[in-house]
Amino acid sequence: MSEKNGQTKSLEAKLPWYYNVYNTIKDTPINLTLLLVSAFVFYKVVNISRQRRNLNRVRNFFGYGTDNEKSQLPPLRRDFTVKELLKYNGTREDGRILVAVNYNIYDVSCAKQVYGQTGAYPQWAGCDISRNLINFTAERNENQEFDYMRDLTAQQRSTLVEWDQQYSEKYPLVGRLVSDDDDDEDERPVDGENEEDSKSQIEQQLGTI
Repeated sequence: MSEKNGQTKSLEAKLPWYYNVYNTIKDTPINLTLLLVSAFVFYKVVNISRQRRNLNRVRNFFGYGTDNEKSQLPPLRRDFTVKELLKYNGTREDGRILVAVNYNIYDVSCAKQVYGQTGAYPQWAGCDISRNLINFTAERNENQEFDYMRDLTAQQRSTLVEWDQQYSEKYPLVGRLVSDDDDDEDERPVDGENEEDSKSQIEQQLGTI
């Protein structure tokens, strides 16, 4: 009898480790339950940790949790061409910084720690950063021509819309990025002129007729 037990133990020792695990689970069903519960808990912990890392990455990118400098600049309401936008890279006297996302232009002057000359992404200031956000690249967009982005896939367009939504919740909307063909500088308000100023001027003009 002892010889058979010895042979059995010797045979089990040669079997793969997962065979012993299987026998243990089969002999004690509660172990299977504990294994499934442990696997589920591990999955949830890993998933939550990944979501927190992604959330922190987005928060850090947009300056959440930091003391953003409040912009004292007057509201700006106008459209820009690509070449005009390049001037608003933080080097002007007023220090205003603009970026374009999905043809919408946002004033990011309050986030100098991100877009300022000593910030994390100074090369993005004054540029259309749509493709940077889509492709997660930090290079400066040197293209001075209007980008129609006709080559974007449906997934890339969806990603760009999500980024646009993020910027709209964080930064003031200035206007639209327009092509040189659509540009009519005489019809656009000058820098610092907001909607109320435009309305007031129109009323004054009507009153003189």
